[in-house]
Amino acid sequence: MARAGGLLALAATVLLPFHLGGGFGGWIAAGFLAGGFALGLASLALAKRFPRRAVAFRSWAVIGAAGFLTSGAALLADVLDHRAVAAEVTAIVATAVWWVVVWRRLAGETRFADFSLLCAVSAGAALVAQALGLSPPGAVPARFVYVLWGPWGLWLAVVLRRRAVAA
Repeated sequence: MARAGGLLALAATVLLPFHLGGGFGGWIAAGFLAGGFALGLASLALAKRFPRRAVAFRSWAVIGAAGFLTSGAALLADVLDHRAVAAEVTAIVATAVWWVVVWRRLAGETRFADFSLLCAVSAGAALVAQALGLSPPGAVPARFVYVLWGPWGLWLAVVLRRRAVAA
């Protein structure tokens, strides 16, 4: 799932320039929604791979999964002219918190933890830019976070594969 989510998010990211002309917005948003769904499932799978931390990690994984899914759904809704930016921003906060939890739980075990922290910090910066209104009209700075989904998902796939081999 992580690989599929990463690839879908990466494909949607690559297609982003085509949205500038007003086209492909629905397809791009659908790609992020599908990627978010897959990354949500992969986040739950990651929590299951760490049994000694299972209870707390699973709870946070559910929050992260909801963040991915809600972000993608809100982006698609917004593209279809149903204003959903507040839900999107809230979901991005949930995703950023999940990345911080991944960093805290996996710190010292893998560089993936440090990359998750970098994603969380980047999401935080995008959210601050959103709150300060540092954007051109019509732009939503918090959406910058979507470009992090692809690389994070692909690296998550590697971590999950290594965990499966080690188990």
